[in-house]
Amino acid sequence: MRRITMCLAAVAVVFAAAGPLRAATVGGEVFGAFNSYTMEDFNSGIQELNSDFGTNYEEINNGFTGGLGIRIWPAPSWMISAGWEPLFAESKSDVTIDRKVNADANAFQLTGAYFFPSQGPGKFGMGAGVGYYTISGEAEEPDGLGGTITSDVGGSTIGFHFLGLTEWTASPGFAVTGAVGYRVANVEDTEFDGQSTVPKSETDYSGLMLRAGLAFYLPSSK
Repeated sequence: MRRITMCLAAVAVVFAAAGPLRAATVGGEVFGAFNSYTMEDFNSGIQELNSDFGTNYEEINNGFTGGLGIRIWPAPSWMISAGWEPLFAESKSDVTIDRKVNADANAFQLTGAYFFPSQGPGKFGMGAGVGYYTISGEAEEPDGLGGTITSDVGGSTIGFHFLGLTEWTASPGFAVTGAVGYRVANVEDTEFDGQSTVPKSETDYSGLMLRAGLAFYLPSSK
């Protein structure tokens, strides 16, 4: 909680330093994304399953996804955004009997960004922010009687991210967006059916972030 408070305070200081704010420009964004994941501990568990039980789970290293966000420009060079991004991280085994495990998660992110002054339609900037990551995954395996045993996979953490950003105005109220950066988000205590493992199991979503999207702005906000 202390880290979240410090990050929000830093964002507030940055915007206060920007001087008197004009009427904010408000819009929404939809984007597609590619993420890489560290997942060392999680993949070690997959390797143990393959070794002990003859399964053929593949390691989880990356995934494609998309998301939604709100973008607010309180001044021409300053933007703050809030967004939701589902993270997909699933692996399956089809040796003898189908099995699967996933560490899908939801990421809720807040970002503050500065864009360098530009006379053309293109803007380039840098941003940083904080995110709340919560796992909503499950593991499935056969019960030997024709049914399936399902275990919930859970856990949460606070993460941080750093981005290089671009926005290209294609027409009034419409822009193409892009971002490349890195996130740090490691769930250090992954739970199975609400119980921690001994020793604790980590699920690490840290890695590269690549995004491309479209932004739409409200005419009345200008």
